[in-house]
Amino acid sequence: MKIMKYVGKVPGGLMIIPMLITAIINTVAPQILQIGSATSGIFTSAGTMTIVGVILFIAGSQLKLNQIGMAIKRGGILCVAKIIIGFAASLIVFGIFGEKGALGVSAMAFVIAMSSCNPGVYMALVQQFGDNVDEAAFGLLNIVAVPALPILILNISSGGGFDWLSIVAVLAPFIIGMILGNLDAAIAKLMAPGTPICLVFLGFCFGSNINLVNAVKAGPSGLLIAVIFLVINVPLFFATDKFIIRRPGYAGVAFCSIAGISAAVPGIIAEIMPQFAPYAQTATAQMALGCVLTSFSAPFITKWVVSKFGSGKVSDTEVSQAPAT
Repeated sequence: MKIMKYVGKVPGGLMIIPMLITAIINTVAPQILQIGSATSGIFTSAGTMTIVGVILFIAGSQLKLNQIGMAIKRGGILCVAKIIIGFAASLIVFGIFGEKGALGVSAMAFVIAMSSCNPGVYMALVQQFGDNVDEAAFGLLNIVAVPALPILILNISSGGGFDWLSIVAVLAPFIIGMILGNLDAAIAKLMAPGTPICLVFLGFCFGSNINLVNAVKAGPSGLLIAVIFLVINVPLFFATDKFIIRRPGYAGVAFCSIAGISAAVPGIIAEIMPQFAPYAQTATAQMALGCVLTSFSAPFITKWVVSKFGSGKVSDTEVSQAPAT
């Protein structure tokens, strides 16, 4: 069977297809994924941060010293844009509608969605359409992918702080990989093929957070979140990538999907801030549906952007020939 032939036809398929597989299993027979030991460690959210850490290490090992500035520029600008959008969404929704929100979408659900991103989908897409610098930007993008951002946004009005150690924890594997990859080219060569393998298992981990039945139950409100997310994020991130970073735009659009981990964030927020507890169950289902819809939409939108404005593959030669600093 030529399985990979068909997986390759789906933009970002290396992560999207495994995510769908475990989402189906988690919906039909979740106990299969929870038998413990290595099975649960590799096919559930228990392994998510381990695999993310490995991808960060690999991405760092492929970044040359003369590319650091470009990686910080691309990833940093996208991170700032995501933070601004998340805070703007919070101010607007809380200011107009309050905690209850509108049209079945609570303020908590809206803020979680608008401050969410899926670096896994991003990485799968830039593997197909981008260059080494796009992949290196993955390290920075994970800073805004953790639940800390929506928690910070929702908690800031009550005087809550931010755990800066979480940023260090995200960047440490990337920095270590970068140091080793630049000290010894053989290490970079050894790590180079690892990302596609990790993306497969990252997809499995993300899918284990999704119950498709609950996602469907979210119905119109979950669909509304996905539509609003795409309508706001895709144009803004395309414009950011195209006119500020001065790139074709595919990387910004690849950044526009809701992460599977977002389905777990309402429960975390409900424990920290009990005033949001009444909205947690509905928000969880809405995030699950939003993740499914945007994770499948973003790759096709990205592919369309590539067809219209070009990819980053043409810059690989230019990057490799850049003078060392």
